[in-house]
Amino acid sequence: MARTKRKHRKENPNAIEPAKKRVKTDTQVEDSDAEPTQKPPKFLTKKKSSGAPSKPLTKKQLLSDKSNFPEDQDRNIEAPLYEYLGSENPDERIQAADVIISKLLDGDGVLETTLDRHLEKRLFRGLASSRKASRLGFSIVLTEILQQLWGEKNLNNERYRGLTFDFVLNTLVEKTKPVGNIAGQEEKDHYFGQLFGVECFVRAKVLFDDVTRWHTILDLLIRLAKKKVWLKPQCAWVIVQAVPQMDQGIAEDTFQKLDAAGWAKTPDAVAVTVAFTERFPKIKLPSKSWRDFLSSKYLGELPAVLKDSGKQESSKQEATEQEPGQKGPKVKQGSWTAQLHFVWDLILSHYIRLTNTMSSEDASDQFKQFWSRVVDQGFFSKTASEPQKFTGFMIFQKFLETALPYPHIVHNLFSQNFTTCLMNQAAKPDRYLHRAATKALKTIEQAGAQDRDLVPLIVQFLLGKHGAYNFDQRTNSKTVDKLLQLTKPEHAAELIKTTRKLVLVADGDGAENHVLVYGDYLFRLASVVPSEADSKSTSKVSVGGQALQELATLAYPKAGDAVAGLSDKTKPILRQRLTSALAKFVKRPEDFGEFCNAIMLIDSSSVDMDEELQEELIEALEKLQQLTNPKKTKGDKSSAYQGLALLYAVAILQLYNEEPDAIEILNDLKQCHEKLFSKQAGDDEGDVSALLVEILLAMVARPSSLMRQTAERVFEGFTGLMTEGALTLLTDTLAAKEDAEGLRSLFDTDADMEDAEEAAGSDQDHDHDHDHDDHEDEDDVSELGSDVEFVDMKNKEEVGSGGEEAESDEEEEEEDDNVDDEAEGKLKALDDDLAKLLNSHRLDKDNEADSSDDGSDMSDSEMIALDEQISAAFQSRMQEGGKNKKKENKDAKETVVNFKHRSLDLLAIFARKEAANPLVYKLLLPLLQLMRTTKTKDLARKAGNIIAELAKAQKKVKAEQQQDDDDDDDDLDLDEQLQLLEEIHDEVPKDESHAFAKSASNASLLVVTSILSRDAGHFQTIWDSYGGLAVKWASQKGGFQFSTIIADWTQWIQSHPALVAQPEHVHDDEESDKEESDEEMEE
Repeated sequence: MARTKRKHRKENPNAIEPAKKRVKTDTQVEDSDAEPTQKPPKFLTKKKSSGAPSKPLTKKQLLSDKSNFPEDQDRNIEAPLYEYLGSENPDERIQAADVIISKLLDGDGVLETTLDRHLEKRLFRGLASSRKASRLGFSIVLTEILQQLWGEKNLNNERYRGLTFDFVLNTLVEKTKPVGNIAGQEEKDHYFGQLFGVECFVRAKVLFDDVTRWHTILDLLIRLAKKKVWLKPQCAWVIVQAVPQMDQGIAEDTFQKLDAAGWAKTPDAVAVTVAFTERFPKIKLPSKSWRDFLSSKYLGELPAVLKDSGKQESSKQEATEQEPGQKGPKVKQGSWTAQLHFVWDLILSHYIRLTNTMSSEDASDQFKQFWSRVVDQGFFSKTASEPQKFTGFMIFQKFLETALPYPHIVHNLFSQNFTTCLMNQAAKPDRYLHRAATKALKTIEQAGAQDRDLVPLIVQFLLGKHGAYNFDQRTNSKTVDKLLQLTKPEHAAELIKTTRKLVLVADGDGAENHVLVYGDYLFRLASVVPSEADSKSTSKVSVGGQALQELATLAYPKAGDAVAGLSDKTKPILRQRLTSALAKFVKRPEDFGEFCNAIMLIDSSSVDMDEELQEELIEALEKLQQLTNPKKTKGDKSSAYQGLALLYAVAILQLYNEEPDAIEILNDLKQCHEKLFSKQAGDDEGDVSALLVEILLAMVARPSSLMRQTAERVFEGFTGLMTEGALTLLTDTLAAKEDAEGLRSLFDTDADMEDAEEAAGSDQDHDHDHDHDDHEDEDDVSELGSDVEFVDMKNKEEVGSGGEEAESDEEEEEEDDNVDDEAEGKLKALDDDLAKLLNSHRLDKDNEADSSDDGSDMSDSEMIALDEQISAAFQSRMQEGGKNKKKENKDAKETVVNFKHRSLDLLAIFARKEAANPLVYKLLLPLLQLMRTTKTKDLARKAGNIIAELAKAQKKVKAEQQQDDDDDDDDLDLDEQLQLLEEIHDEVPKDESHAFAKSASNASLLVVTSILSRDAGHFQTIWDSYGGLAVKWASQKGGFQFSTIIADWTQWIQSHPALVAQPEHVHDDEESDKEESDEEMEE
């Protein structure tokens, strides 16, 4: 029908030719601000269809129906389809594009008028919309339609002859031209829509069959670039996209037009030049203003051209390039943008491809020249502006993120000016480019995470000649720290060697700081947690193991080895870092061997020892070597052997640190070693466990993360050997009062031993505090403070160190002297204060005192004032004494609470690992009593959690035992269990809290389950026990949370019918068996 009408119009001499009525003239295309050409009468006077619109369809129906659009508009179909075309969901957008293209062009296609309506009213207009992803979706459909119109199918010649190239292009310009006084954002949307439409023509690949089409498009792009300078890079990008479709002649013509438009020596010109020269190496440049800027000959001119590649150019050009007579306000001056010019993508691609045509060394040299002369000296020099440095940071990020697989580029990015600028800007938050610098640091960290093989190289650059040995301190960041955490085992030795070379320096100012920073780096490496990929590494030693050995060698150097910066001040700090690293290391059972090896690698000559200590050390090292030998420590007790080896390693470290009780611990370990390797069984194992618990309690009493972690790890290996007596040693600590009296009873030491150990502890604590002040270890501190810190206090004792040897009379006298000295000091201070007030002195000081007789007596007012001063002096002394007493009581409470925390940690391990062991029931009553008596909520909460976790663990164990037909409850004494149940129920009325009632209920049900699993006949006894609780609750008129206990008991009965059903039959069966036995006896 459409073809017939169009043919009739051509035959009619009065009809308007299509070229005249539908295609804009060249002048109309050139001036997009001119009045649009009027539509022919057919389009303006077309009557609307009287047909009713279709019913609304579901999304599934719309996206599955590919039949052609009807001639007349149907909003129920078109509106939702084009809505889906602008969706932010890529799958939905592509599906809608496929449906729309099919409905427009599949089969015979829609009528020309229908296609024209969709182009004009929907697609071109949609390009000017910034809603969701409209431009992306609409561009897909437009590109396909344009390709079918003038591409291979050439539908323009067959069906749609009225839709000529010029007509469609002019329709695009009309529908995307901002008209009237509109807002700036709306104006920008229209221009970007026009640009997207032009890009659709390029991507459709329909411009070079008829070269005039390309020239029309090029002219439009040049005009767009003149109208809005911020559009110029986008116009250049469209031109670059068209380069692969050109031949060299068209490219040279394009060069001439761009040169005539004044594009020379701009970032856009560099982009076009790079694209053209890559495609046509022998292309002729239009004038002397154009250069092959990436050749070494012209690199010197490139910085001046690219320095403004992050700037939206000055709008003065826009003002001068406005067409004569054009009205409107002058656009404001251009500003810097966070979007990097696309020329840098082309430059990067150019240097990446260099390895295809030359060796890696030559490619690296060429890129190094470019980066140094253009980026480093152009964007990061001292004379560069802040915006230029900002652009430089963006360039660095783009190159590092994109070129990770290309070493010849990554190796040259960390240049001198860049690294200096990075450190300066990242150092303080108030720096102008601080955020840009920190973003660059994050990019470096991400690069290391993406390619861990680059970590040694990046660390070398950051710590090397262009960086700083203390890079993290200089930048106030953790970049090097995070990179070290990414080290692969096969790179560890190389990285340690490189770091040592870069950080450690010869003697001189700052050598001590250098060695401490090196120790920090080793500590970070020692803290690396191996990943699953690292476990498959060919390296026999982990990253942490290699760093730990280096740190041990550094902290304890051989006698005669001179290391710059090692002094009496730095050695204790490094040794503390080693202790902290060992504390982290001991958490991982797989690193047991490396932990012990680090201790054994310490040279014995690093510490001066007398002959006796040297012998003890040699013997301990032999024992440690024996315990770490897999051939000699196989069997069921392998975990116990490992635990004992850890204790030996820690004791040896204490010996190197000259701690006073190291010898005592070694002697105790000798006994453990002998009993563990003894051929005897039974009692020997019990002795081992009790002795071991005493050693572990002595360790956890210390304010040391290493001691705590080691004690827990060792206890895990010995839980299977624990006896009731050993557990009693642990649970007894929970009953101590949380005050000074409890402290004395808990540690059980005499007064004379207290001062002796106080002196030793004070020296050690002083060293620890001194180390901490000089070099803070945040990780270790956080570990120590997980529950509550141990405190240094006067008269502090250490577990296990007192009461083992008889004290001599000399020690008793020494303590008395210390007490007398302290009292004498206080009296002397009071005498001095009184002497100043009275202007007098003691009688025994006459020979030392000057004459104070002024020959006058004091008046009454002076006497009253003096009396007030004397009273104030005595009051001050009394208040000071009271404050000291309060502080001592507070410190005592904190120490006892910390010790109880550590004991609970060990009991939690036992409950978790030995849930099937009957000894776990021995923990219930002490835990409940602790919950009831303690005033520390954390302790009560931890004790309750142990009971709750034990209940969960026992459920799991019971399920496994049922599958294996195994039962470990055969060793239970039911009478003891019944007695324990009564004792638990006796505790219930003593506390009114819900948490205590819940824990008591859990403990009670644990015991009930163990009893009824053995003998269901005791159900009535248990029922009566719960009934007794009800009687107490009723007689006390409440007072405790009985509802919680009875609810749990009722629920337990319902969930364990097999244990409580028909308990009478159990006794009937027993009586029946007895009768049968009597009958047999009679016979």
